Order: sequence, then C-alpha cells, then structure tokens
Amino acid sequence: MSDKGKLFSLIDSFKNCKVLVAGDIILDEYIWGKANRLSPEAPVPVLEVGKYEYILGGAANVANNIRSLGGKVALAGVIGNDSQADKLKDILNTNDINTSCLINDANRPTTVKTRLLAHNRQQLVRFDREVKDPITPETELKLTEKISEYASEFDLILLSDYAKGVLTETFLKRAISLAHEQNKPVLVDPKGLDFVKYCGATLITPNRLEAALATKSPQDANPEELALKIKQQVNAEYILVTLGEDGILVFSAAGAKTIPAVTSEVYDVTGAGDSLISAISLALIASGNDIETSVEIGNYAAGVAVRKIGTTAVSPAELKNIIELHLMEKTIKV
Repeated sequence: MSDKGKLFSLIDSFKNCKVLVAGDIILDEYIWGKANRLSPEAPVPVLEVGKYEYILGGAANVANNIRSLGGKVALAGVIGNDSQADKLKDILNTNDINTSCLINDANRPTTVKTRLLAHNRQQLVRFDREVKDPITPETELKLTEKISEYASEFDLILLSDYAKGVLTETFLKRAISLAHEQNKPVLVDPKGLDFVKYCGATLITPNRLEAALATKSPQDANPEELALKIKQQVNAEYILVTLGEDGILVFSAAGAKTIPAVTSEVYDVTGAGDSLISAISLALIASGNDIETSVEIGNYAAGVAVRKIGTTAVSPAELKNIIELHLMEKTIKV
C-alpha cells in the first residue's frame, strides 16, 4: 500500500495529464415527478412531471470523470443531428470537455436512456433510444481521421465500449495501431463476447462476468484463470478483473495480485467502472506507468463512486478524503 503523501502528490499531478477518450456516448435523461393516481385509460400511474435532469453516460461519463479529477480530456464518438446531441454538447462544453473529435451522423440518433422516476427515486419505467448497429464505413473513417489528427496532443488513449456500435473491429485496430505508433498507452473498458478485437491494448478492465463470458468460462471460475485466458486472447500488458467486494485482480507477466476493495458502504455500483478506469488512466500518466499505484488510486475512485447514487463523477477532494478515511481505519485496526 502506498503512503498518503505519494498518492496525494499523484492526484495533484492529474492537472498535467491529457487523455483522449473514444467510445459509445450516452445521454442519461431523468424525468422526475409525482405519481399519485392511475390513468383512467389503463392501469398505469400518471406521472406529473416536476423536472428534467440530464447526465453524461457511457464514454461521456468516463470523460467527465477524467475532467472532474483534474485531467484534460477530449471525447471522440458519434452522436446524432438532433436536439439530444445539442443538449449533450452543451453539457460537455459546460464541463470543459473538448468536443473537437465528435462526429454528427444524421442517420443515427444520439443514444438516450430515459428514466421516469416518482417520489423517493422509484423508477417507473426506462426506455432507450438507440441504434446498436455498427457505424458506417464513412462515419468510421471520419472518426479515425479525428483520432489521428488529435492523438499527438494526448498522453493516453482510453477506449470505452458500451456495445452501441461505435468501436468496430476495424476502428479498434486502427486506434490501437495509432497508439503504438505514437508510443502511447491504450486502455480498454470492454464489452462483448470476444475480446480479440482489443488485441494490442496496454490494459483491459473486464468485470468477473464479462471475463467469464468472453472466455466461455463458468461464472465462478478462478479470476486468475480468466485473466490468463484473456491475456492469451488480447496480449495486453495488464489484465484487471474487477471482483466487486472482493477487490481487483491485477494480472501481468510478473504474476497476479489482488487489491482489496476499499469500501463497505455500497449504495449504487452504476458508473463505478468508469470512475475506476478514469483514475487509473490519469495515475498511469502521472506516475510514469506505475501500475500497482495506479490501480490503487483507481480502486479508491471506484470506492467513492459506489457510495453515491446514480452515474457520477469523482473529484480530487473526494478521492483524497476516502484515502484519508481508509488509511485511518487501517491504523486503528493495527
């Protein structure tokens, strides 16, 4: 375990780190209201709308976490030519996230997940507006050109896959090759049943279920066995298998090590993976590729995220606070 001074120094250095995030961009829409009666037309509640709330999701949440933690970030992906795209861009610009690498596709709607909530966060229904087909070769070429144009300005490329069709096999191959050409690390938060498409990534962060599915293994398989199979598929330098309350398995050529989870207060795991990989990416840059310390910081960031409700971003103050609390608890136990 690293000492507090080292961890705090790295967190303070996040402001000098630059990350290019590419992936599936989602706009989370929350419609809040009261539901005190049933409709006379059907046995369903009537929601009297009180407010609308919009939150960055998917790869946009990863970018938002990087910016919230103090890093500089650009977001690359595909959005529609619609009012939802305008709303999303407004939030990105307000949050100081570079939108130069966004591509508008008139034939593809902006991915929106709408939740209707009543009273004390009771979710009545969720409906998704999305197209999950792979982006067209023309759109893929535009996105690749944007990545190529801006990649030299960043220290690291982070690929956030939510299986919405943006990270095609050919795009992934080009993006990873570009990272290699420019000697930049490339981190992947994966999705799907085949991780071969991420071959050549520096680091990949599946959870236990994703690792089991991608390796066609039982869900209760040994995490080290899962990580070994993924390494054989992807040939990544580091495989991180997140294990929930059991922590994170870090697997590399040097061996395997499990870093324990840092929190017992879990309210909502939504977005915790985004916070994890965002903090790891910044810490890798700041530390000069110290993987163990970077995962330690990422683990703390996930610990902050699960203590909150809904998709959220982590701040340096929150990150330092949970480190203080955890180290204090360790000292008391000793």
